[in-house]
Amino acid sequence: MDVKNLTVLKGDAKISDGRIMLDFVNTTQEKEVTDRTKETKDVKKQAKEVTTCEVRSDVIFTNGSLELTFKTNHIDSGILWILQTQDGSGATAGLSNTFKSFLFGDAISHFKPIIEAGGLKNYPLNESLRMRLDVFGSYAKLFVNNILMVETTINSKQAPLQIRASTKGHLEIYDLKASPIKPKIFIVMQFSKEYNELYEDVIKPVVEEFGYEAVRADEFYTAAPILKDIIESIEQSIAIIAEITPDNPNVFYEIGYSHAIKKPTILLCDRNREKLPFDISSFRTLFYENTIAGKRKVESSLKKYLQNIK
Repeated sequence: MDVKNLTVLKGDAKISDGRIMLDFVNTTQEKEVTDRTKETKDVKKQAKEVTTCEVRSDVIFTNGSLELTFKTNHIDSGILWILQTQDGSGATAGLSNTFKSFLFGDAISHFKPIIEAGGLKNYPLNESLRMRLDVFGSYAKLFVNNILMVETTINSKQAPLQIRASTKGHLEIYDLKASPIKPKIFIVMQFSKEYNELYEDVIKPVVEEFGYEAVRADEFYTAAPILKDIIESIEQSIAIIAEITPDNPNVFYEIGYSHAIKKPTILLCDRNREKLPFDISSFRTLFYENTIAGKRKVESSLKKYLQNIK
């Protein structure tokens, strides 16, 4: 979809029909500087380094693809998508004016690159560049002119589409597009009548009520090896729900892989089970009773868990 409805949160950018225009304004600003030898503070005037702005859209994004085209006449320019993450730290993706590279950053402000490559120095100024961000589950990839530049893992969280731009010249951002997809939650459990009912009657309806797609391994219809499908599904989901009542090696393997890649995981267990395995006994687990009332409680508790990762 075309992204046209934009508003400026910070800065002096101009917006017209989905086009963002930012121009450097050469001003000075007062900055308080501490002289440690004299333990006094002086106010000094410093030239403004770049002009910045933050712009937000009405598009809500968790997973999918974001695209934009930009053109600038100055190498000191940057465009970053701002992403909210489930751990609250946030992340950035795009062209960094500070680091002069295409990158993923580990936070929203005062960030450090997780991974970086290239930069505007490798492209002619005043020519259009197309930038695309793909986020599917934990995996995020940044492309420039359809060439993969950097990739990393990010546990994104639902938030309005937001962009931070900066320049020491003239910068135009246009042809913004968003292709959000329904985020997936992968369900890990033993395949038997008892747990099929729990999945169909409780877990799947709650997951879908929150706007997610529930995915289970027995629903794969591909020629690929089942383990490959499971690994990809875990990686491409924003969270895992695992039923751990029976000692099922496949379930524990999938939980272990989820924890290894820091995937948010919700554990469910029948209260009749006497003791959890030692390796997962310290993890928060939602215990339930296999009754109609117990299933209602599972529904209520699951909703609270899913609300926290939304």
